[in-house]
Amino acid sequence: MTRFLIVLLFILFAAALLTVFIENDAGFVLLSYDQYFLRTSIWAFLGFFLISSLIFYILIKVLLGFSRLIKTGSIHPVQQNLKKSDLREIEEGLLAFFEHDYRLAASHFIKVQTQEFLPGLSSLFGASSAREIGDTHLLEVFLNLARKENERIKKGANLLEAEMALELGKPNLALENLANELNPTKHSREIKIKALLGAEKWEDVFKYLSLIDEPKDRILFEKKAAILAFDCNKKKDDSLVQVFNSLSEELKENSEIIMAYSEALEKKSLAEATIITSIDLFFKDSLIMCYFEASKNYPKILGNLTRWEKKHPENSLLPFFKGKVYEILREDVFAEESFKKSKDLGNSSASDELLKFFVSRGNLKKASQELKD
Repeated sequence: MTRFLIVLLFILFAAALLTVFIENDAGFVLLSYDQYFLRTSIWAFLGFFLISSLIFYILIKVLLGFSRLIKTGSIHPVQQNLKKSDLREIEEGLLAFFEHDYRLAASHFIKVQTQEFLPGLSSLFGASSAREIGDTHLLEVFLNLARKENERIKKGANLLEAEMALELGKPNLALENLANELNPTKHSREIKIKALLGAEKWEDVFKYLSLIDEPKDRILFEKKAAILAFDCNKKKDDSLVQVFNSLSEELKENSEIIMAYSEALEKKSLAEATIITSIDLFFKDSLIMCYFEASKNYPKILGNLTRWEKKHPENSLLPFFKGKVYEILREDVFAEESFKKSKDLGNSSASDELLKFFVSRGNLKKASQELKD
């Protein structure tokens, strides 16, 4: 600021001094070249100098503008107007997208034409809009535009294609779109795991779980992978045991996982100890039924059913299953007593089972009485 003031004062001083000199003696300007010369007053020369400088300045601006037109195909002021227009289109498109008016959003994004002004981002939002309205042609147009942009935009386009492939039931195609992905995001990891599950590549899901940051999400995907693994390895007890033992402790205590594991086993007794432990921790009817299927042919089942019955006397399944075991053991008195107890606790299936029991034993009198009751 100080330097500017000094220069300004110097210019003013010089101008004042020049004015004083001109007033005292205006003098003249003489231009000479070879035998030619031009003599004029200093005022005429200054006027000529200012006019020629202005013409020279305008000529330079015109030449620069023409040069820019040749290089970029547009002159800077025009390009600025286009950018302002595109910014308006992007703004309106984003608002329409936020309001779920995807058809209107796509109509705005398709108008964004200026190079190097958010064309890639507009293409991704346009592709998402076209996807929502089911316009496959417009979707392909937007995706082709996105593929011409930088790697970050291409990554977004690949992710969008992977999501659509999953929706169409093509998990392998989704995996192809995510095959060369660098620096995956949380969302892209989830899409990839869903694709792996859809392709029944449960082993790859287990390998990929360590990359999931959120414990809740990791447990959810591990659970889905485990159930898929059990389904893919039915009756292959060695593989099933190996998969179950590799699960996290939280899943080993999950009733749904235990049931899926037990149902997949050919030798149900392999899951018996696990089910007993789980019932002791989390008493559930589903686990009781699972335990009965795994251990109904083993006499020691009566001891566990009796132990749980003492802790949960209101439960109607425990006496029901005890009646089933007693029936297998031909302990008719205990079987009848257990079925009746289960019936009294509100188990409607116990009444049907009691009727079948009387008929199988040839006791038609009690069977008839049961029908009346």
